[in-house]
Amino acid sequence: MTINIALATSDALVFGCDSIASTASYMVDPFSLEFQKDASGDTQKDKDGNPLVALEMSKVEQVVTNAWGGVQKMFCLHQGKTPVVAVTSGLARFKDGRTIKSMAEEFAEKQKERAKPFVNVETVANEFLRFVRRAYNNHYRGSTIPEKFKDELNFLVGGYGRDDAFPSIYRLKVKENTIKVERSKGITGLSWEGQSDSVERLIRGYSWNLRNKIESYARDRFAAHHKEMTDAVTRIVNDVLSKLGVTMPTGIDTSLPDSAQLTPPWDGAKLDMTYSSLPTQDAVRFVSFLVNLQSGASKFAYGVATVGGRTHIGVVTKAGGFVMLDEPVLKHTDKGFGDDL
Repeated sequence: MTINIALATSDALVFGCDSIASTASYMVDPFSLEFQKDASGDTQKDKDGNPLVALEMSKVEQVVTNAWGGVQKMFCLHQGKTPVVAVTSGLARFKDGRTIKSMAEEFAEKQKERAKPFVNVETVANEFLRFVRRAYNNHYRGSTIPEKFKDELNFLVGGYGRDDAFPSIYRLKVKENTIKVERSKGITGLSWEGQSDSVERLIRGYSWNLRNKIESYARDRFAAHHKEMTDAVTRIVNDVLSKLGVTMPTGIDTSLPDSAQLTPPWDGAKLDMTYSSLPTQDAVRFVSFLVNLQSGASKFAYGVATVGGRTHIGVVTKAGGFVMLDEPVLKHTDKGFGDDL
């Protein structure tokens, strides 16, 4: 997994991401499966005498089997007077061996060859989605993997159009082949993608997973309570009628009102913060903090850490274009065991 952050202020666009990539395999717990039974209740077997099991697709899950750092997930897609940058999460490599990084670099090189460069961020984002979508379709061509189990491939794409005074951010979902504007025309704010539960809890005051669990639990409890009250009222009314020796008159509505719905004030839990006037240096520190927050949660949680490694930060400004901050260069330090120069 990955954490991607994009923060739009009035003066800049700051991107952040981690640098861990992971591989996962489809797994099924064999002890969660049940043997197939015939009409007599006996276990069915194949021609070799092995028992047959019934597989429910809901029991298939992806399990991380390996993770490594040093992966680049932030790319410049378009330069010049329309600087556009992307950060990616999800599928990291296509079946032909091409990485998302190499695909992004190829796309960026093609833009340099255009006689008429693109002049707005949305056009670049749409063109990039079409470019990556073709590779994604080729990746799964002939595959028997059900649609719901195909890997996600998402991007936060943002920058400045040639005539834009403010930055814009778009969310690209390659699997769904969709593009959605997140920030534009002076609307500032924060967007995130990937494994982001810790970031969500800080910014919103809850994660979507926690919210869904609470609301689902509340619905089930209210429904159960409604049934209990309905049964109790019906029993009481019948007991009263029985004691009186009368029957219920026709046309009487004995149904109870619908059960209550829980609507917590979720919006009241969010972090009170103004993004528009945030100084660029503070924006850099804040984005770095969010990436490190998610990385730290993954580091100390049970299992293989799927977010972490070096935190990469990039800044896009109208005047300065795209700059990666404090990026290391390749170096050779293991020079052997000899003492000669």
